[in-house]
Amino acid sequence: MCRERKMFKTADDLTLRAPDRSVMQKLPAAKEAKQRPPPRNHCRPVLKGAPFIVCSGCFKLVQVPADFAVFTKKVHKLRCGFCSAVLSYAYRVPARKKTYQKSIDQLRSIADAALLLLEVFGAPRRELGRSSNSWLETGTLFGGFQEPKTSTKYRMKNVVTRQGLDTYTWSSTSTLTEEDSFDPHKYSYRQVEKSQSSFYEDLQAWFAMENRYGEGLGHHACMQQVGPKLLGRNDMRQMIMEKLLLDRNGGRNCTVICINAGSGHGKTSLLHALYNDQVLTDTFDKSIWIQLSAKSDMLMLFKKIVEVAMNDHCSIANLGCLQEMVKEEISDKKFLLFLDDADIEDRQFWSTVLEVFNAGAKGSAVIMATKSDTVSTFRDVATHFLLLNPLSEESNLMLLQQCAIVGTDIQSNPDLLMVAHRIISRFGDNPLYLKAIGGLLCHADSSLEIDKFEGNGMPLQLCHDVLPIHLKKCLAFCSLFPDGYIFDKHHMVPQWISHGCVRPAEGCELEDAGVGYFNELLCRSFFQYSPVHNDRFVMHEIIYKVVESVSLDKYFKSEDPTSSIPENILHLSLVSSQFQTIELMYRTEELKVLQTFLVVQPEWQPYKISFPTLKLVGLDNFFLKFTSLETLDLSHTDTEELPGSIVGLRNLQYLSVNNTSIRALPSELCCLSNLQILEAKDCRFLTELPGDTKKLIKLRHLDVTKDLGYVQLPYGVAQLTELRTLPVFHTSSDPSHCSVSELGNLHNLRGCLQLSGLESVKTGSKAQEANLKDKYHLKDLTLQWHGGGINIDDEDDDEDTEDVAEQVLESLQPHTNLQELTIRGYEGSAFPDWMQGSSSLPSLVTLTLDGCCNCTRFPTIAQLPSLKFLSVQKMYDVKRLTSNTHGTIKFPSLELLNLWEMYGLEELFEASEGDCPRLRKVCISRCPDLKRLPCAPSLTELVLHCGHQLPDIPELVSLVSLKIEGFHGVKSFSLPASAALPVLKKLEIRSCKELSSVEGLSALTTVQRLKVAGCPKLVLPRADSLRT
Repeated sequence: MCRERKMFKTADDLTLRAPDRSVMQKLPAAKEAKQRPPPRNHCRPVLKGAPFIVCSGCFKLVQVPADFAVFTKKVHKLRCGFCSAVLSYAYRVPARKKTYQKSIDQLRSIADAALLLLEVFGAPRRELGRSSNSWLETGTLFGGFQEPKTSTKYRMKNVVTRQGLDTYTWSSTSTLTEEDSFDPHKYSYRQVEKSQSSFYEDLQAWFAMENRYGEGLGHHACMQQVGPKLLGRNDMRQMIMEKLLLDRNGGRNCTVICINAGSGHGKTSLLHALYNDQVLTDTFDKSIWIQLSAKSDMLMLFKKIVEVAMNDHCSIANLGCLQEMVKEEISDKKFLLFLDDADIEDRQFWSTVLEVFNAGAKGSAVIMATKSDTVSTFRDVATHFLLLNPLSEESNLMLLQQCAIVGTDIQSNPDLLMVAHRIISRFGDNPLYLKAIGGLLCHADSSLEIDKFEGNGMPLQLCHDVLPIHLKKCLAFCSLFPDGYIFDKHHMVPQWISHGCVRPAEGCELEDAGVGYFNELLCRSFFQYSPVHNDRFVMHEIIYKVVESVSLDKYFKSEDPTSSIPENILHLSLVSSQFQTIELMYRTEELKVLQTFLVVQPEWQPYKISFPTLKLVGLDNFFLKFTSLETLDLSHTDTEELPGSIVGLRNLQYLSVNNTSIRALPSELCCLSNLQILEAKDCRFLTELPGDTKKLIKLRHLDVTKDLGYVQLPYGVAQLTELRTLPVFHTSSDPSHCSVSELGNLHNLRGCLQLSGLESVKTGSKAQEANLKDKYHLKDLTLQWHGGGINIDDEDDDEDTEDVAEQVLESLQPHTNLQELTIRGYEGSAFPDWMQGSSSLPSLVTLTLDGCCNCTRFPTIAQLPSLKFLSVQKMYDVKRLTSNTHGTIKFPSLELLNLWEMYGLEELFEASEGDCPRLRKVCISRCPDLKRLPCAPSLTELVLHCGHQLPDIPELVSLVSLKIEGFHGVKSFSLPASAALPVLKKLEIRSCKELSSVEGLSALTTVQRLKVAGCPKLVLPRADSLRT
């Protein structure tokens, strides 16, 4: 029998126990293999690769002959000893064979199978992936098997394909010695085409100039991270604004503007700039952003509009009812609706939709962006059609400079300008391409391999191919989410960590490294800022297609319950927008191994409680079958309990059951010693965690936040010393539950912490054991008594309660790095010393005081240097916010001031010159005794709500918008003279039932928009005396 046709045993025939030296003795040897050294607890690699291939018939490991390297044939055959299937394999991919991808899949299967084998021997896959000499970085499969750098005939070559992620094939090259340095030109395998080589040379020239001019061309702090900027479209933006403001819509109530351009040309960026334009915000009553897709229909569109208007989930499925709700919502409002990706090529759809929109107030508008030429030909749909042209050369230069370099002007450097022009000549037709290339220039260097550029004509594909392997893996994980998904950075990073994407760096936490990965992908334009969701991100549809195309072999997103799931995938997500029941074992019967299972909502929901989208049947058997699961997300499913078989998921690192009906987590969960992330947010029936939660010693993130009530943590939480985030901690006097002192051992806490149940803490010394002062990573702290409400216990204990509360708050002094502080339901009558002055809270940006009913004096915070946002509610006996001190500027950084239910408040403070230099918005509600407002030259928006009398309004030279609402008993009031409000443009008076006159209204000649509603007795001046 020929050597290559010899039958070998499968890996299942071996005894895989790491300490047993007989393991290697049981492995078959090739006929002509040399005498092996004494057996060890591992198998030797073959050509730096795994000594196994995976049988395509039975998925067993089959050993490769040791003399594999000396075979002369390109393709070899091997018979599986388990199922007798004949397998084909090769160490070198034939150039003209159609089996190219099949060979790649086999080699990638080797990697997956070898990693599983290593786990059996006791080496966790995650640790191997993070080692500095791991196969992910060096191209070798086993980090510990480094062949000597002496002369060898073979080396690993990295091949990037459109169909898969990084795969590794063997290529014969010239002999390399230890003294040789790797040169991509010298050791390239394929002839690079001239056009691609030219671009490669341009990049090398760019990097060479960076090295030559060093500081002048130094990389910057990623332009994309500071938010999107609109370049080269200001003329178009101004034209659209003129059309919106002139109201010339041919008799229609609703103006419709259609913007047409290809993908990546800047339609969404233009819409985003208009959506955030302050002039349009002041002009229209409501702005609504709707993201459409190819699957959108009329029902979905109207449901989204209702949800945005109500700020709540809408479960109505009747189209006629939704149409009436939309009409009712917009009938008395001048609205501005943005429709992005409006590519629905159905004339009747648009005619029906726009007929509903015409129910809005006169002057309403719809701006729709489409890449469909068909939609742009519907002349009876839109009143204006605009075509986006390519950016000018100057704008392209500015875009490239912002994305790639800082510190010098490209046009002042002739050599750099020449290279920039060549780059723009290739990619300047599409701004997205240019931004992606700019991100590549920002983060890459001259070590780019020329092989990456060979035969790669797509710039976005190229930008993906040159990414480091860990960033490719992060993006591949993102392909489990649907196109158009709203990504939350702080939600994705823990999943990346559990997925093994994030590598530890010296002196850097995994979470910080993960955020750095996200920021780099943002700078490289793989993510973009969401137009309407603060601090959330989207992936452009073109980039999403690239990411999806290279991850299809291992990552699969199931959006159709009837579609089959490929048998070779390792990571699976189920996406559903409508409730349905899924038989898990039936849907996954073809799968052998699964490492990731996610249930994903197609759209990000801002609502705390949303309806479940899936009911999963067969979780018990599912857990028994897929014991290799590492990431498990069952959020938003109709799950009431987790089966005890979850104990078999020994590799599980991420578990999320957010927004489910779970009443209790099983005690078996506490046996999952590798669990790092546990989320059970908004589980309305969950009241406590298992008693042995303390055994989860690797836990880094524990989140059991919910709006109503709390989840009780068991005693022993102090043993979870690896915890990084613990958003909610409810302290209790019950010995079986955690106490405030257990926080003392949690030195690594970061982010936000809500510490509730402080009424159960009886001494200040007990509170001091929490050691908040040393938790320098905490940025957001909430201290809460009685659930934030008012204590209605026996008044005989009031004095003792006040003293204890004051001692507790004094002992809970935070670190000086704290940026946000909230105090709710505080029972003391005075604030602690650390809230007096500016030395203890120099970094504080936001302060909220809610329900501090016993306090009669406001804390001395007027000199806090960083305070921007101040909100005060239910401090009934406070008469003024600060004393009249002179010589120091009050509130030097304050921008927003909100006051509610301050029934004893008479004045804010006596303003001196220079006070509140940045104050832009003041909202005052239910402060009936407030007599006057301070003079704030920078104030642009003032809202006064519900009072017995309108406070005196001083001279406000920057005030643009004034809203007066809910002064039910006031019959008349006077407004300042026009000279005191020289730039007032928007005046709104609402719900003043007894109001009959407003003195000085006709004198406000600068007002451009006057709105009066709910004032039946008010007699307005003649229309010709108002310039509205």
